Amino acid sequence: MTLIKIHTKLSLLLAAVSSAFIMQFSNTYAYAAAENFSATVPQASEKGIITLGTDQQWFKATELENGRNYLIGIKKPDGSTVLLTADDHITPEYIWHFSEEKMVTSTSPHYNYLYTDTHRLCCHENDLYLSQNWWTDGDQTWDYHDGKLFFNDNGTRTYLTYSESSSVHFGCTDNAADAADIELFTRGEELARCIKKQPCSDSFVIEGSGYAAPEYNVELISDDIITDSVRWFTDGEESGTGGLSFTADNLTDLAAGIHHVSCIVEAHDNEDHYYREKSQEALFVVTKGVVPDSVITFSDVHEQYDLISNAIGNILDRTGGYIPSLIVCTGDLINGPTMDYDTMINTYAPRLKPYLGGLDTVYVAGNHDSSKAVSELSVKAALGADSGFSDGCGVIFRGSSDSVSSNGKNSTAARDVIVYGINYGALENDTSSVQDYGSVKSQLDSFLSETAKNYKGEIIIISAHAGLHALGIQPQSGNSVGAWAGSSAYNISGSYDIAELINSYSKKYGMNILFLFGHDHSRGETEFILTEGDKLICPTDSVQQKIKELTLDFTYAQSGYLSTVIGIADAHYSFIYRNGNDLAYELFHAGSSEYIRHTDIPLRNVKLLSSGSSSPVVKTDNKIKDSPKTSASFRITPFLIISLCLVLISRKRKK
Repeated sequence: MTLIKIHTKLSLLLAAVSSAFIMQFSNTYAYAAAENFSATVPQASEKGIITLGTDQQWFKATELENGRNYLIGIKKPDGSTVLLTADDHITPEYIWHFSEEKMVTSTSPHYNYLYTDTHRLCCHENDLYLSQNWWTDGDQTWDYHDGKLFFNDNGTRTYLTYSESSSVHFGCTDNAADAADIELFTRGEELARCIKKQPCSDSFVIEGSGYAAPEYNVELISDDIITDSVRWFTDGEESGTGGLSFTADNLTDLAAGIHHVSCIVEAHDNEDHYYREKSQEALFVVTKGVVPDSVITFSDVHEQYDLISNAIGNILDRTGGYIPSLIVCTGDLINGPTMDYDTMINTYAPRLKPYLGGLDTVYVAGNHDSSKAVSELSVKAALGADSGFSDGCGVIFRGSSDSVSSNGKNSTAARDVIVYGINYGALENDTSSVQDYGSVKSQLDSFLSETAKNYKGEIIIISAHAGLHALGIQPQSGNSVGAWAGSSAYNISGSYDIAELINSYSKKYGMNILFLFGHDHSRGETEFILTEGDKLICPTDSVQQKIKELTLDFTYAQSGYLSTVIGIADAHYSFIYRNGNDLAYELFHAGSSEYIRHTDIPLRNVKLLSSGSSSPVVKTDNKIKDSPKTSASFRITPFLIISLCLVLISRKRKK
């Protein structure tokens, strides 16, 4: 038995033992409500502010936010407030920590905790408990809405109750009409969120163009919120105060580089809720121009959106002041169980956008994302995406399209690039729970067939969250060769058929095809690249663990794991650009303009490509190793000047 199999079986055994132990331990330390809860009367409570005996002030909030502390106040009929207190007759505790578990697999249940320094708050079968441990069986979350605090157990709500006359003051019920009138109070640098629209740059600006001072705006979640103060910051320094709009005069006449704009909003409403929120860091990009037919691509961001800004800054350093034509995000924009559509669109998309600096971006959904929501982001970008691209697969960018000419900014310099996206959700099989690439084969075949009819040498990027290789068996993976690793979520059935399909079109029509993916970082896999002539080992059946080998006629590579929070992800991304008659493929670490790896891929049908779209040349020894900075080796060619003019003309037309 291999070490991996032993480790897997041992992990399963330990998990089973742990679950049994936790359930027994939980039952041992779960007490009756009457013995473990008391009501604490604060020192003062007035106009949404509670003062404790230590003279600490706590402010009335509107929601539970991950990582913050709260007082759970019960508003009595006489208008006074008492605090839910965990009281085991040793040390009463009324400060509750709220924690939402994020570092879990996409298939794990949604769960969060309310806990003091000693106990967790739990509901079970209409009884309120204090426990030192608890077990999760399906979705189990605490939620606060319309003045009610409730425990959601697989869709069943149990509300917190309070009775002044009963000997057992606190309890719970499934009847919302009997729920207590709850108020939450918090303190710290941030209170309740109030920003609906984050400050964002609409576009980049050109160095020396005499651009106007950039303007930034935020919108609040409700018209009923009254702002008390708004402080604006540029590059970490306070630059002004005032309203929800800000003109950053100090960001004019700057050399090529990146800058950051943010604000802190303090506000209140007529129901005595208090708000204090720091906005996301909006990236402001000053550039000399755009590198034609170039792409920054990465996967598995897992909410570390600031690393995207770092990557853009790296490329500006690398190229001597030029930005890429397009950004491609290849899935897992968020952490935790697969996110629902509404939360993805209304919460995470607005937080992501400021870090992109107004650069054109398209997206593919990972297993943690809502495929429908991520597809909608690509369609709304209006950069040649198929209108029918929903939660499946399809074109998400076409550089030669009228959409790019009308709506594109930097992407107008990517006329010879086509991006085809395959969402992770598209691999779901109607007849089983096994992921299967057979679900998208016909659609991909149709795309390649239509493209082949009028192929002009374009660079075709197939961006898919999940790879095609056999994880643990492919020699370039980080695991030992010969040991099947992962589940069907990684070694996906039908992968060989997809690889063979792509190979057939690449050979027959001389297509420049790159298949880029992510996803595998939590399984300890290194980021590798395979090119023409290399061997790709693909699963044919993930259940039976059957594989087949293929000699590649296209490029197959990880796009980079742009996060640091799960597995071996080490903040990597890829920069792909035209380099004479080659396509340069470089892997970077966000925060450094020194590449980790450089690979030159000979371009086919070079004469058919758009004239004047060759990138600046990078001098490199083509070895896979750490390299000294090479930004000086980028030289501004006449083609870049042409590209710059095209971008300026496009921007003028758009205005």
